[in-house]
Amino acid sequence: MSFKDLIGNDRIKHILASYIRHEIIPYSMIFTGPHPADLLDFALAFVKAVNCLTHKDDFCGECQNCREIDRSMFMDLKVLEPDGQFYKKEQISFLIEDNRRRPIKGEKKVNLLTEAHRMNENSANAFLKVLEEPAPDNIFILLTTNLSGLLPTIRSRCQILKFSPLPRAEIEKYLLAQGQEPARALLLSHLCQSNIGGILSEDFDELMERRVKVLADLTSLLSGKGVEDILLDLSARSRSREQFIDYFRRLVNLISLLLRDIMILKIDRDNPNIINIDYKNTLMTLGESIGIEKLLFLIRKMEYLLRDIQRNLNTKVLIIEFIKSYQVKEVSDV
Repeated sequence: MSFKDLIGNDRIKHILASYIRHEIIPYSMIFTGPHPADLLDFALAFVKAVNCLTHKDDFCGECQNCREIDRSMFMDLKVLEPDGQFYKKEQISFLIEDNRRRPIKGEKKVNLLTEAHRMNENSANAFLKVLEEPAPDNIFILLTTNLSGLLPTIRSRCQILKFSPLPRAEIEKYLLAQGQEPARALLLSHLCQSNIGGILSEDFDELMERRVKVLADLTSLLSGKGVEDILLDLSARSRSREQFIDYFRRLVNLISLLLRDIMILKIDRDNPNIINIDYKNTLMTLGESIGIEKLLFLIRKMEYLLRDIQRNLNTKVLIIEFIKSYQVKEVSDV
């Protein structure tokens, strides 16, 4: 295992290896991109490369330090997450105190803050003290899908690495190399929304069952029948924000792909680029009840909703915008 085994973002791999090779590792960094799991994978790979016992600018995955990092047992690595909705000031105070201590086993002591944008004013101001008094043997890596959610004063003191979404073709190629059947690899490469870690952890049968429900939801939304049930279901799920956001993101992504296929079929019924090929006849029937302008409008609205999910909008706002999109009779009225 090494940097080259991570999928995508080759530019980031080169930068991280260069930091280590030239011994110019920034004291504080921000990893920002669309998928938290990918950010964490790269961050942990970097921690292993910094502390690997056999490699100079990469990691072996086999030495004691690499194995302990994989098992979450490495004494010089701390992975922090918000305590509730936000980071508590006490969590940051611990970092300030710990910042004075030298590494125990490794070359560097590393602190990873997941969902770093969830620092409130108190915890963010406390964290600034860590950045203002850097210790030479410590590294702070802030992981965030919402860069603008961090204070400008924090952003200005960190080296920012922006991760790009994985190209769909690259994901499909990877899945084929893992032994997936071509049709399944094509479908999964679209459904994963550039999140390779997420799709690899999916149960394929469960994913297909979820797709059946989403098709039923889309049929209800387009026909205007049963929308109340969808609204009640989303409202019930929104009581747990984290679970709702995950569910809503998947729902909107699956609907976006179905709408895309309807649009293609309206233009060319024999187009070979249909993703949901097993639903072709059903999607053609749905397409008969909706015009191209409304389809384009809905596809754009779903893209905006996927963006708004990353901006941590209120769940009630997301639900209302989602339902309202399908209740608009004329696109020109919006």
